Amino acid sequence: MSTCNPLLVRLLVAALAATSAACITSPPSDFGATAIAKREKLSVCPNGLIDNLEDGESQIVKQEDREGYWFTSADPEGSTILPKGDFKPDPGGQGGSKYAAHMHGKMARSGKALYVVLGFAFLNPKGNYDASKYKGISFWAKGPGKVRFQVPDVDTSPEGDKCTDCYNHFGVDLFLTDQWTRYTIPFDRLAMQPGWGDPAPEVDTKALFGLQWQFNTAGADYDIWVDDVEFVGCP
Repeated sequence: MSTCNPLLVRLLVAALAATSAACITSPPSDFGATAIAKREKLSVCPNGLIDNLEDGESQIVKQEDREGYWFTSADPEGSTILPKGDFKPDPGGQGGSKYAAHMHGKMARSGKALYVVLGFAFLNPKGNYDASKYKGISFWAKGPGKVRFQVPDVDTSPEGDKCTDCYNHFGVDLFLTDQWTRYTIPFDRLAMQPGWGDPAPEVDTKALFGLQWQFNTAGADYDIWVDDVEFVGCP
């Protein structure tokens, strides 16, 4: 009849526990640029609110010469998008507020340039806006999924008449969760994507065209809510 060595049993149990713990991984929303954006703090600005969508309309808050409109856009490769056409906020904002921007659908499985975009322009008609007195942008969002938050400016938008290979806007990739979370991104943390587009040294905060949240993962379902968008970081 065999007998068990108590010390050996304890060592085996400890080894199994360590192996199980090693298999538990944290979600990507806890690392990198997403984690930094969740921790970042910049001061609230007088008249910094861009839109909280509480009026239930597609136009952003009219102040500081801002008067643009929300929109959605999708590639011609078959990506689906809702709402399509005229944009209206959906009921159910962060913190129990009445409305928020909402876009959902499914990305096409293949194509030359896949994208769906939720965003708005600062001006109407579209033009460049001087946001140089601010240090960054803050907003609330929930997903889940990977989204690129980007800031079109005079160097990356065709309307700026400066780029020939356009649309590589300064931005940051964020991994959202299914819970409302506040993200704060200083302008100096935005970067272009490598390998394409006309290069520029940094986002031109004196000539911004708007803000966008973009998905481009082939075949992926996406569902994003955005609320309480504001400029932050005043002196």
